[in-house]
Amino acid sequence: MKKIMLILPVAALGLLFAGCANIEVVQNPDLNGEKISLDGAPVAHLNAQNWGVYLFSLPIWTGSTDSIGAIAVFKDTVNAESMVPVVTAKSRELKATHTLDLASEYCVAGFIFYVRSINVSANAVKLPAINTGRASAAK
Repeated sequence: MKKIMLILPVAALGLLFAGCANIEVVQNPDLNGEKISLDGAPVAHLNAQNWGVYLFSLPIWTGSTDSIGAIAVFKDTVNAESMVPVVTAKSRELKATHTLDLASEYCVAGFIFYVRSINVSANAVKLPAINTGRASAAK
């Protein structure tokens, strides 16, 4: 009984920090000679995850998309609408010109209390600048 009384507060403390958003960046990925795009140079492969704890459909703790690595309370951030901007912002931060092959995967587990998770991945690519000749035509 004493062990159970000790474990319950520890579990409650763990739930307090439940919910996490993170983004993993693999720069200069080894593609075994394959190309991501016909003209562009690969900058990085990006993979963002977010998960949270819900009561019925109400978010309790989720990962914050405003501050990656922090938690958000009573805010539903475990969805593609919240995570795609995280991936594209990281792509822009890495000086990529395009974010290609954006894909997402969504998972739900549980009944009354349940966990939602989302995984969004994409490839950051730097395409060469296109010379349209408009500058010379204006002279």
